[in-house]
Amino acid sequence: MSVTASSSQPERKELSAKVTLAMVLASESVFFGMLVMSYLYLRNGQAGWPYLQHSLSRLIVPGLNSLVLVLSAWVVRRAQVAIQGGSTGGLNRNLWVAWLLGLLFIAGQVFEFQRSGMYPSDPAFGGVFFALMGFHALHVLAGMLVLALIGLRAWLGDFDSQDHIAVDGGSWFWYYVTAVWLVLFAVLYLV
Repeated sequence: MSVTASSSQPERKELSAKVTLAMVLASESVFFGMLVMSYLYLRNGQAGWPYLQHSLSRLIVPGLNSLVLVLSAWVVRRAQVAIQGGSTGGLNRNLWVAWLLGLLFIAGQVFEFQRSGMYPSDPAFGGVFFALMGFHALHVLAGMLVLALIGLRAWLGDFDSQDHIAVDGGSWFWYYVTAVWLVLFAVLYLV
């Protein structure tokens, strides 16, 4: 009986981690959903929304930033595949590349903040825009911290092809951050 109990322990741990992550991401989705709805309400309720005129030149920076984040998600997937195949070196290399791409994304966000024509102190418009962009940037920074911690643990030899729950959880958080950005890009720049 103890053999079955101990063999199901890793499965319970993995299930618990997945459920916890799903609950966190669901609550984050509600949070971002409320911010998006606030933004759309304010923007659609205003005659002549004064910011972010749609033009091709206006899409260059956020478009490139989108490509950077999607590329980083692909690199994180490569890290996952590497550890599933038992390659801690491949895991670590890909995590650090994804981390650097996350840093590039944040730099692009800072540049976009500076050229947006809005300020956090602007009544409603700037506040909601910066809340959306700023909270997403905080999530990217949190994801970068997770990637760095997983990279450190990988360097210490904490993962192998059978035991990599943290890698999967960190990867799914990064995919989530990427998906949220794609929604924000559509709402803020294309709609």
